[in-house]
Amino acid sequence: MPPAEPWFSPIAQFYKGMEIAVAREWALAEARSLQINWPPGEPPELWKSVGDEVIYTKLLTDHRQALTALNAWMAAVASYRVRLKHQFPSLDLKSTGWIAGFPVHNAEVFFRSSSLARELEVDEGDEVYSNLSLLHEYYSEQRDKELTRDFIGPAIDTGFRLAQLSSPRRLVISVELALMLIHAVRTQPSDERYNYTKPRFFFSGRHNFKGVFGGLPYPVFWIDMHPSPSLERTEDKLNKLEPLGTDDVLEFCEAFIKENSSYCFMPYIYNNVEPAFARVPDHHQERLNSLRDYWESERTKREVERKSLSQKDDDLDAAGANSPADDSKAADELAAWFAEHLREPEQDGDQE
Repeated sequence: MPPAEPWFSPIAQFYKGMEIAVAREWALAEARSLQINWPPGEPPELWKSVGDEVIYTKLLTDHRQALTALNAWMAAVASYRVRLKHQFPSLDLKSTGWIAGFPVHNAEVFFRSSSLARELEVDEGDEVYSNLSLLHEYYSEQRDKELTRDFIGPAIDTGFRLAQLSSPRRLVISVELALMLIHAVRTQPSDERYNYTKPRFFFSGRHNFKGVFGGLPYPVFWIDMHPSPSLERTEDKLNKLEPLGTDDVLEFCEAFIKENSSYCFMPYIYNNVEPAFARVPDHHQERLNSLRDYWESERTKREVERKSLSQKDDDLDAAGANSPADDSKAADELAAWFAEHLREPEQDGDQE
């Protein structure tokens, strides 16, 4: 009898194999980025696993990091696919990519993984402040290992809907990511120092996804992952399928975001070198300022309240600290009170 269920080996191998492949390819992409003076930023980290899926996340501090992460991911998938197809020919890999802005439009939420920690935590009665407090704790230097982070919001929902259209060849991407990648690709060096083939962009029309983007049809761009290059070239000739020019993708994405500003916005990164992604929309700046002011005022108010309660407790302790002599006197007075009020009633001579 085998030591594990038949389904366990491919999934366990996938988890471990992709972990190794992503780490290896990221290290290579990072080194190549530094050679051309592109800031790679922090490495991708595992967000979570869902059954036979692994989801990675990466903080972007420069729009070119999106392309660096994409190149590392595509190389990791290609290298692991060779091993997977050798051992499990019927299985394959598919990918999806999207970006989300925080804390406006989407949100990071935090949970304590320990029930004991939750019991000891004071219920503020204010979910916004409680989450901000945990966020502050999560990003502090002494990060609490009991905290678990998750992401919620419209952009997160859109990304998961796009994943329904991905295939081994099609790495489906969101409009915002397509726009950011196009800007990076147009400045990507072609020499051997970077040594990555520029991604090929395709468009498969607009699709309606339930529960996202107000029900409006969403444009679906995808990047060619080349799982079977020779067959794909022949098939593309039959379908007259050609990769898109960067000018066409850029023009469409900018127009689409502008015309659907109620549901999406031009992505931005503080201090980004590319002006297109450096401007913070006015209403976003107002929300950011409001959120910062709320956090600072509420935190200050609660700190003052805690200090006040602590001082009252100290005063009560000081007032209640009696000497042995005082304790003895109080005991005598209490005994006298009981003797006065709880003695047996006097009896008259006549009995009823």
